[in-house]
Formats: sequence, C-alpha cells, structure tokens
Amino acid sequence: MKDSVENDEIVLDTSGTECPIPVLKARKLAKELKNGDIVKIIATDPLAKADFEHYCLQSGFDFIESYNEGEKLIIKYKFIN
Repeated sequence: MKDSVENDEIVLDTSGTECPIPVLKARKLAKELKNGDIVKIIATDPLAKADFEHYCLQSGFDFIESYNEGEKLIIKYKFIN
C-alpha cells in the first residue's frame, strides 16, 4: 500500500484523488504500520488537511504538520497504536 519510504517516513501519494479517498487509503495503510511510524501523505485535494486533522483526532494519531510544495499538499502524522 505504501508508495515508498524516505527519511524514515512512510510515503503515501494520494495525488489526483478527492475526499474521502486519501483518508480511506491511509486507513488501509494503517494495517501495515508499527507504533511510532511517521506517515507522509502527498495530496492534491485542498480539503485533505482538514480531513486528516479529523482522522488523526478520531484515531488518536499525532498530526505533525501540513504544508504546500508547489501544487501538492504534504501532511505528516505519527501512527500511534
């Protein structure tokens, strides 16, 4: 499910998809994660930040940050099991 690992972060590229697909992909990825893993989401949906803040709050994960890189939105959170 994960696209790659870079800088000890698990990267999930959800570019080109819209709500709720990015979060659904992240939920599927969660089945493969270990406690403390850092997930980096690459998204193009402008609503993804709010969706992932809510997802992390509901799931008990630590939302770390979000920022733009060109037209991409980068979201990072820490998986806590």
